[in-house]
Parts: sequence; C-alpha cells; structure tokens
Amino acid sequence: MTQIASGKGAAWPGVALPVRVHDLLLGLAGRLDDDALADARELLASAEVDRSLDLVAGCLAAGPVAVSRAEHDELQELFLAAHADPAVVERLTIAEPDLVTRHRFATGSVAGVSPEDGVAEAANRVLDVLPDIRAVWAVWRLTPAGPATGPVPHRVVLVGVGPQGSAPATAYRVEHALRRAGITASVEVLRDGAEPTDYHRTAMRYANEVGTARTNVVAAPAASEQAPRVERREPELTAPTLPSPPSITPPKISSAPDPEPTPWNSEEPKGEAKSAAAATDESLNDQELDLLRQLQEELARREQTDPAQPAAWQGDLGTSTPFDWSEANSSTMVNGIPLQPPDNR
Repeated sequence: MTQIASGKGAAWPGVALPVRVHDLLLGLAGRLDDDALADARELLASAEVDRSLDLVAGCLAAGPVAVSRAEHDELQELFLAAHADPAVVERLTIAEPDLVTRHRFATGSVAGVSPEDGVAEAANRVLDVLPDIRAVWAVWRLTPAGPATGPVPHRVVLVGVGPQGSAPATAYRVEHALRRAGITASVEVLRDGAEPTDYHRTAMRYANEVGTARTNVVAAPAASEQAPRVERREPELTAPTLPSPPSITPPKISSAPDPEPTPWNSEEPKGEAKSAAAATDESLNDQELDLLRQLQEELARREQTDPAQPAAWQGDLGTSTPFDWSEANSSTMVNGIPLQPPDNR
C-alpha cells in the first residue's frame, strides 16, 4: 500500500491514502447521507480510491453540503494523490460548518428491538479474521442525516480498532456482514489515537457495548489502554413524574325519605284546567245553595212520612208533592245552564 503524506508534511506524516480518505469520511458522518457514506467505504475497501473520492465530492456538490476550508484543501490533495480530476472540488461550497452535532441518540428499544440486538451474531462471522478489534458499540440515531436522508431511528455501530487494525476494511466487512443478516446500520470505525468528532463522541455517550466473541478475549488492561480515547457517559434515566390523583369529595347523602311516586295515570287536573274547575265549583256553591237545601229537606220529609216506600227514594216521585219551582230563583244556573220550571200541562 502506497504511503502518501500531505503536501504540508505535518498533518498526515506516513499515513496511507485509504486511511486518510477513511478519516475524511468520518468527518462527514451526520452531514452526508448514510447510503453515500456506505458506498464510498465499499469503494475504498476495494482499493478504488479515485472512485470513492469522486462519489463523495459529487454528493457534496449535489447536496449542496458545505465543507470547511481545511476539508476543501484536503480533498484537493487527495484527488491529486489518487490521480483523479479535482475539477469537481472547485464546485464545492466553502463555509465553516457548525462542528457541534445536532443529532440525538438513544439506546431504548424500537418496536421491541435494542440497537445491539443481532449485532454480535452477525459481526462474529468477520471479526475473527479482522486484526486488532478492540470493542464494538451500538446506538440508535434519532435524527436524519444528509440531503438524501433515510428512515429514522437509524442504527449506528461503532468499532474501535488498534494500531494493527485496518479501519477501511473493518468498516466495509462489518457493514456487509450486518446487511447479509438483515440489519441496516452505519458502521463507523474509530482508530486508536485519532481524535473522534463531536458526532461520534455524542453517539458514544449513549451507546451500549456489544459483547462479541472477539472482544471478550481482549484483556481488560489492554483494552483500557489501547481502545480509542472516547469519553463515554451512560445516559441518565429519570423516573417519570406521575401526576397526583385529583381530590374527590364524596357526594352528600340526604337522610330525607324519597318522595312518594306519582302514578302515571293521575286524573288530577293540572295547570289552567285545575284553576277552571275550582272556579266552577265556587260558582255552583254560591248559586245552588238554596236549591240543594230544599232538595235535602224534601228527601228528609219523605223518609219521615213514609219510610216503608223505597220507591220514593229511588226516584219515583209520582205520588209525592211536586216541587214548587216558583219558590226557586229563575236565574239559577246548574253547570252553566239556567234551570227551567217543568211544564205542568
């Protein structure tokens, strides 16, 4: 593998060209979409450095995704070192991007699946033949990345390699093994001694370590000394605050008995009908008082004179003394109809 140093001579002394391209792709993680980065890493692992650079620069220009002045200069040098045409680099937008990542990460389950589920089983197939693997982590990224973003949450697998490891080959082989197992993930390989970006540092704070067969045989002192120096903090889980139940005042129960039920077919007059009936009763009592008294006296007299004749009580008045209508008031009303004396003819 050809060792090509940077033109400035100090930034990349003795670093192989594929490793420089790999580190450039690490700096674009979270800014370029995941599929473009995966394709670029596959070309890089296949020793097609020029095609990998063409793909990256083309995606940056089409985005458009701004690059810093240092990234622009590095791309120019990489194109020249790979004997590729750097014309596309001149089309890139130069701006100092915000290097503080705005991405959010989490380790919880998504549809019952944790980010590390299935990773160990799939990665063990290739980790046995890859040199100097130190540790493997997995995390969910909750935010989209790049102009041509994919679905979220998106799984991110981070692999730490030592000085003897091959970062470009590891990234491609692990990603390919996961894809064959039906796991979609971005594989980010962190080299020992290289400063991680803010994107990877934030991901590591929430990532869970994957217990693979290869990493389990690494001695604990060696892993702590040679693993990538990445600050990692377990996410703080705070129990949710439940709202206090509302105070409920029991209803007051009255000791008074229930009112008597009213029959459905009550014939008692209501409203105006009742008032009219009361007024009619008062009118009849005033006008027929004398007439009723006379009838009562007549009935009492008949019972006293001839108690053995019940026919008189039953309405047979043929033998009785006729009622003297001349003594009654001719204007007497009964139920609103004036009474008329009988015809004695």
